[in-house]
Amino acid sequence: MIIWTFQVKFANVILKKLIRTYIILAILMIAMLSPAFSQRRVKIEHSDYTEGGRKDGQRYFKVIGNVYFIQDNTNIWCDSAFLYRKDNRLEAYGHIRIFDAIDSVTITSERLEYDGDSQFANLRDNVVYREDSVSLFTDFLDYDLFSKSAIFFNGGKINDGENILTSKKGYYNAAGKSMSFKTDVELVNPENTLKADSLYYDMVTKVARTIGPTEIISSDGTIMNSEMGGDFNMRINKTTIMAGEIETESYILRGDELYYDRDKGTNSASGNVYMFSKQDDIIITGQMADNDELNGITKIYGQPLLKKLFEEDTLYLVADTLVSMDDSLDVNKKLLAYHNVRIYRQELQGKADSLLYALSDSVLYLYNDPILWSDGNQIEADSMNIEFRNNQIHTLNLQFNSFMVLKDSLDHYNQLKGKNMTGYFQDNKINRLNVDGNSECIFFALDEEDASLTGVNKILCSSMVIRFVDNKADNMSFYTNPEATFIPPHELKEPDTRLKGFVWRESERPTLENIINPPPNPEAGSQEDTQGEFKEAPSNANRNKPIPDGKIQK
Repeated sequence: MIIWTFQVKFANVILKKLIRTYIILAILMIAMLSPAFSQRRVKIEHSDYTEGGRKDGQRYFKVIGNVYFIQDNTNIWCDSAFLYRKDNRLEAYGHIRIFDAIDSVTITSERLEYDGDSQFANLRDNVVYREDSVSLFTDFLDYDLFSKSAIFFNGGKINDGENILTSKKGYYNAAGKSMSFKTDVELVNPENTLKADSLYYDMVTKVARTIGPTEIISSDGTIMNSEMGGDFNMRINKTTIMAGEIETESYILRGDELYYDRDKGTNSASGNVYMFSKQDDIIITGQMADNDELNGITKIYGQPLLKKLFEEDTLYLVADTLVSMDDSLDVNKKLLAYHNVRIYRQELQGKADSLLYALSDSVLYLYNDPILWSDGNQIEADSMNIEFRNNQIHTLNLQFNSFMVLKDSLDHYNQLKGKNMTGYFQDNKINRLNVDGNSECIFFALDEEDASLTGVNKILCSSMVIRFVDNKADNMSFYTNPEATFIPPHELKEPDTRLKGFVWRESERPTLENIINPPPNPEAGSQEDTQGEFKEAPSNANRNKPIPDGKIQK
């Protein structure tokens, strides 16, 4: 029993000593982890003159001339300083230089307040921070030697050998190789100048990310603007911006999101796309756009709408896909549209499957079931083109199976048919129409006094010329053995009122409303639909369709 009691008491003594030892070790470990204990005190290594004194109740050492302090791997030189040993703090003045031997960081300034416990330095006036190829210039720098991070304010400039960045405020993390900046930010390199309100820059990836209004100006004059900022990769010259605009010498491109690859010379836009051709006064809108600057090709899809601006009118054009082909030579400048093409101008409307507009000679080509309307006139052919001069319609050329319907005030359908037709315009109104090859016509004769029907004229000839007044046929001339037949009203039958192939297609006529606000078409404008070749179609599909129940379609 005595032995047992002794053993218990001995065990208690050992346990208490172990607990006390662990507590002491724990306290030492906490102390070692804290900056105050983990760092040695700032020590004077050299000065030309030293004296002691008191300031605000604290003892200090005043050192002057070739002053040199050291703390672990941190070395500090200056002209003069006050060292407060109790607080492990110093105030230094004149030709200050801080050198971190581990990271090879050098900082110079004219004034310094340094806390040796926290290793935090406040540097003022002509501050220069240098690490490897990075230099930071400012008058106000707070630097944490422990975390290797710096904050500048009231203006600063950073140069990394390739880029120069300036801003009002900035944060630099040497360990993470990153920087962030605020207010009047400007990043300049040989290729671009970037301006923003806020910017984050990764020195490893060379990617700058901006927030808020941003402007990027390239050396070739290209300007990019963004309302919401974006990413700018300076290593590979690629940029993505939100709610932005790209402006070059020849065009302006806008969208909800823009992507620009400077090396490849390509850019794209998505969401509420807007493109303006400065030289040609053409505006194109849509939902997606791809632009190849090197080859001068721009493709717009997603319900694209084109507006060609004239002095007194605007030409509207819609299709599943629009393709603009730009070139230094005017003869190579073209606009392609396919499929489901519709055009609208105040005096002319039309539709086709495909369209080509040659900007150099202002000629508009329509292919594959093209059809035009002007006032009460309907015009069809296998293919057709419209020549513009001085921004006005000058000539209309119809090739193969040409067909023209002229609706009069009493809803009679006067019809002209031939191999080819050429219409000549004056002040955007048709003035004369030449019909060549296998010409046929049906005209409803009206009484001059009461406009009642007096009969129908049917004429066959080799060619004919029709002259117009206010877009209405005024007189006609027939050439090369014309054959004329007049049918009075009481002998008139339904087949006598139409030429073969006649179809009245007024319901297909585009209006300004359905051009600007087209009905949704989920299959139109997909990128897959735009990869086929642009082809001319040789035939008119609708003209050969049978008329239901043998009646004229109205």
